Amino acid sequence: MKTIALVEKYKDGMFEIYTPYLKNKIIGNGKTIKAAKLDFENSFIKIKDTFIEKGEKLPKELHGLTFNYKLER
Repeated sequence: MKTIALVEKYKDGMFEIYTPYLKNKIIGNGKTIKAAKLDFENSFIKIKDTFIEKGEKLPKELHGLTFNYKLER
C-alpha cells in the first residue's frame, strides 16, 4: 500500500513529515528534509517493532507500506 507523507517546513526552519491518512500516525522531524525523512523512517520501524514486541498483530494499513512524500506549501 502507498500513502502520502506530508512534508511541512515551519517558520523556525525545521521540517516535519507525517501521515495524515493513517490511523497509526507516523511522524518525523529534522533540520533538513533528509534528516526529517530519516527520523520518519526510523519512527515507522519503531512502530512496527512495538507491535511485534507486544505480541500484537501488525495493522493491515502498515503491511508493505510505502510513502509518496509531498511538500505541503
